Amino acid sequence: MKKYKCYIVDDEPLALNVIEQHLSKFSQFEVCGKSTDPVEALAQIKLLQPDLLFLDIQMPEITGLELIESIQNKPEIIITTAYREYAVEGFELNVLDYLVKPIPFKRFIKAIEKFLEQKLSHTTAPSPQADSYIFVKADRKTIKIALDDILYIEGVKDYVKIVLSTQKIITKVSIGNFFKDLPKDYFLQVHKSFIVAKNKISAYTAQDVEIGDLEIPIGRMYKEEFLSAVEGK
Repeated sequence: MKKYKCYIVDDEPLALNVIEQHLSKFSQFEVCGKSTDPVEALAQIKLLQPDLLFLDIQMPEITGLELIESIQNKPEIIITTAYREYAVEGFELNVLDYLVKPIPFKRFIKAIEKFLEQKLSHTTAPSPQADSYIFVKADRKTIKIALDDILYIEGVKDYVKIVLSTQKIITKVSIGNFFKDLPKDYFLQVHKSFIVAKNKISAYTAQDVEIGDLEIPIGRMYKEEFLSAVEGK
């Protein structure tokens, strides 16, 4: 069974203990660290790379919201606070959930289920077969591209830019015609200018898709189809 690493930040030791006790009920999770000092926590989060961060908002020196903005490779984040008024700001920073103290265990379970559902939707995305490939014309030659090497495709006027982990290839074709030739089990068009590989999605909201550190917008016309594809609805 995969274990998910959790880090807890709260300037109240009692609040740290409550979250830790709640987490102890779930065998899939382990607490890799905790701190009452948000500055210390920022360094630890960078070092430990947790999968899930529980974060208070009102803390000395820097707030939880400021801490979120300071994290480069963000884990999933669940805010835990006594203040309801920060909910909008929290969700604008793409937090997974917002728990108001005192946190009932029943409500805590829902937040955990949300995390697990999101992880499941990402880990079950199919990958193309190793021998699946396409040929495209670029730089006066025909290039063979393995489908599993594609991160995303960007349309620029009458061209598409195919972004791989090691290089970018530009070929003259409209993004609509290019998408027609791609297997729909592995690729999704999320915007009039973007196609993404399903198995390369690391996170998403209703507004954008993350592939590594890159955020790709989801167009209004594509939102419903995208959410249906990744959430199985």
